[in-house]
Amino acid sequence: MTYLRVTTDDIAGKMKMYVGEGRFGAETIPTKGGVANCQVPHLQQLMHYICKNGFEHHVCFVRGHVADILEEALGNYMGVEVYHHH
Repeated sequence: MTYLRVTTDDIAGKMKMYVGEGRFGAETIPTKGGVANCQVPHLQQLMHYICKNGFEHHVCFVRGHVADILEEALGNYMGVEVYHHH
């Protein structure tokens, strides 16, 4: 799976994002709503980056690995500041 969060930095006047890849876990979650069990490599480092840089915690995600494509499209062609988590 690929996850992505795009936000604005209103003080700096720019858009920024983080993107990365992981996988969906097979375990069921006994709650209602749109939930997913996701496994993200080096999650603590990602959480540190998210908190330090003022990102909101909700993300979009899709089945498949498309982080490189999103980084290229949004970073190169739309001028978004990109953090690609590995």
